[in-house]
Amino acid sequence: FHRAGLSPDRLRQIYAHIERDFPQFEAAGALLPMPSAVRLCHTMLATSLSSAPAVLVLLRSAMREPLMHVADDAQELRLLKTIEILIRLDFLHTQEQLTPDVTEYLSVIRNLRYYDKELRRNTALSYQLAYFLQKHGFPAKRKMVGPYTLKVCDPEERINFEPLEERTWRSGLAEDPPARKKRHLEAVGWRSIEVHASAWKELATYDAKAAFVRQLLKDNE
Repeated sequence: FHRAGLSPDRLRQIYAHIERDFPQFEAAGALLPMPSAVRLCHTMLATSLSSAPAVLVLLRSAMREPLMHVADDAQELRLLKTIEILIRLDFLHTQEQLTPDVTEYLSVIRNLRYYDKELRRNTALSYQLAYFLQKHGFPAKRKMVGPYTLKVCDPEERINFEPLEERTWRSGLAEDPPARKKRHLEAVGWRSIEVHASAWKELATYDAKAAFVRQLLKDNE
């Protein structure tokens, strides 16, 4: 919507269509599939172009599919986890307008186990960073927090070292995913310390990497 230059009036028409017409379509038997409802709701919230009544309609569409049928590593569950944390931390106005059944649904989503296979995949940066941190007494555990993978963290102290690979994000996003992840983690009580791949690559020797990690730990005591 942002990249296409759609005006607020056009967006209001789209939201009104979702709010008014989707329930009528479903009453007539044309049910919106759960994955489609979840993806549309996630897109609206992730781009900060949303409407509380439209979000409510889409979540009620998603609720028709029992969560027991959703695998713990499913894409839909990741999106639902993201929707839940976005509403809880960033869209308090939307949260206040949710009905009790949808609020309960999001509470269940929050407590469901979600596993992202990316959690076990190492890059050169995440592997080496964990190795050097462990050499200096940091646990370097892996953990899921909501929809987010923490590959190098201390769950007890709630400290996360975030290996940031070199990547270009598409334009039109209200906030880059790494920035949103850091902000959300800090909002729920974690310290998240970013380590950029570009800076790590400049450390040519073992001793340089070890010194970098020692200074990183000292700076974040």
